[in-house]
Parts: sequence; C-alpha cells; structure tokens
Amino acid sequence: MFRSKKSPVSVSIAKGGLESIFDECDRYDIDETGGRLVGTYCKKGIHFDIQVSGVIGPGPNARRSTTSFFQDGEYQERIFRSIEESHPNIEHLGNWHTHHVNGFPTLSDGDKATYFKTVNHDKHNTDFFYALLVVRKNHGRGPRYDVKHYFLHRGDDTVYEIPDTAVQIVDMPILWPLHSEGATLIGDRPSASSSQNASNLERTKDQDLFSEFYPGLKALFSKSMGALYWKGFLPLIDGSQAEIVAIEHGSDGAALYSITTSYRSAGLTELLASYEEQRFPSARHAVLHFERDLNRMIYCLKKETRHERNHG
Repeated sequence: MFRSKKSPVSVSIAKGGLESIFDECDRYDIDETGGRLVGTYCKKGIHFDIQVSGVIGPGPNARRSTTSFFQDGEYQERIFRSIEESHPNIEHLGNWHTHHVNGFPTLSDGDKATYFKTVNHDKHNTDFFYALLVVRKNHGRGPRYDVKHYFLHRGDDTVYEIPDTAVQIVDMPILWPLHSEGATLIGDRPSASSSQNASNLERTKDQDLFSEFYPGLKALFSKSMGALYWKGFLPLIDGSQAEIVAIEHGSDGAALYSITTSYRSAGLTELLASYEEQRFPSARHAVLHFERDLNRMIYCLKKETRHERNHG
C-alpha cells in the first residue's frame, strides 16, 4: 500500500502521556500491562499525522501474566466517553502494551491477529490502528523505557514499523490521566513530577479499592468543574444508602479530595459542616472516613433513641 521511502506515518505523543505509560510499567514490572491511546489525527494523501494526547490505563479488572494481557474494556470505554463529552473530536487511535517483562522485541502473532481484527471491524471508527510497544527497561540512561511504534491499515495485511525519526515527544497538555489544576505538563515543568506521579498512583489505588469493596462508586468527569469525581451509593449500617460525591481538587502538589452527600438524616447537619473544609489525600481516604462517621452518627442516634424509650 505504502511505496514512498518517506514514512507514511508521523506520530506526536504528549510527554505526560508517555510518562504515564512508563509509570504503569514501573508498577507492573513482572507481568504485561497496557492500555488505550486516544487523541486526534489528520490525513493528507496517503500520509497520516497522529497526535496522542491521552493514555487510558488498563482498568481495575485487567488480567495479566508474563506473556499475556487482557484489558478492562468496560472501564476504558467509560473513561473514553467522559473525555469525549468535552473533546468531541477525540478518537481511539490504538493500544499500547509492554513486552519488557518477557524480552520479546516485537509484536507477537497474537498481537497482530488482534489488531488486524480490530482495524478491519466494520465498527472501528478509523481506517488505521496505531500500536505502541514497550520493549525494554533502561537502567540509568536515557528514557526509562525503549518503545517501538507500529501502524496497521484497513484492508492491508502488512504491519508497518514507524521509524523513531517519525515520532516526536512533545510538551503539551494531556487529556488523560487527569492532572492537578494548573499543572499543564508543558514548558519547563517536568511532566513526570513527583506530585503528578503520586496523584496518578493514588487514582489507581482508589479504583482498585472501590471496584472490590464499593462497586457502586463510579469515576466520572465534570466538564463544568474540569475535575474528576467519584459518585455512587454507600451502604450504611441501618440498611439505608447514602449517595456520596468525592471530588478531586487541584493544587500545587498532589491532588486533594472533598466529600459530601445528598443523604439527609437527623444530626447530619453538624457532620456535613465539619466536612466542608476537610481535604483528603485520596478519594478512598475521603470515603472511608465519611463512611465511618456516618455509621457512627447513625449508631449514636439509634442508641439515644433506645435510651429515651427505655427511660421515657
């Protein structure tokens, strides 16, 4: 299909997005991991210019081994739709995954079969599929990891490797993972700052805990606030449920969280007032503290009621 000596594909990747990939590889240095690549593209003749402006992680229900990786598609689709609300031109450009844990230096036959099936599917939005593969961890030099880039086209049975000369790492804001307000990851601010890495790690821990113990809580994105928040119902000790919202707030350091509820009960006003100015280092900290205090309030109120009945 492509006969020109010049690469028919050029790729620009947001530095913050690439660093988030490397962060994920650091967390999973024994098993394969991966995720989705999102952004925009333009086509001029046969040339494709791909811009990666977001990286969606594998999701809490991803399955991994040293030689295989299966993504949590439901989680990834939910995140993609939340990004799409404020960036309607966003596209699913392709996937990334890692072989640095098993030493295989290129796409496996299974990878190729999966990607060919995807790009040729009648519901795939684009005529191409871009794949980023992490192949090796570097120790004490250059970027943290070496990566390779591949391009597949609908109706073409060739996998094209994109040369490094056609790939640029650029300083630009990223759409995902979310970052603290004001931290645009551009200019002279390091994209992989310790505070940003800490925030991304905390979000991953939040997702892991909530998916296992609080499945009713879902990660959402507010276009009006420009912020991530968790919303859902929290079961309480009296059999009732409280709808809670834990909101991420940007700061000069790691992200902080506040929490509130639409639940109403006797004695709740004072408790809510005490939480108005409280900030927590993660959404799970906010939820666990709030759950404890709500249940304590319910228990104390019931205890007082029983006491009044017994001595009335």
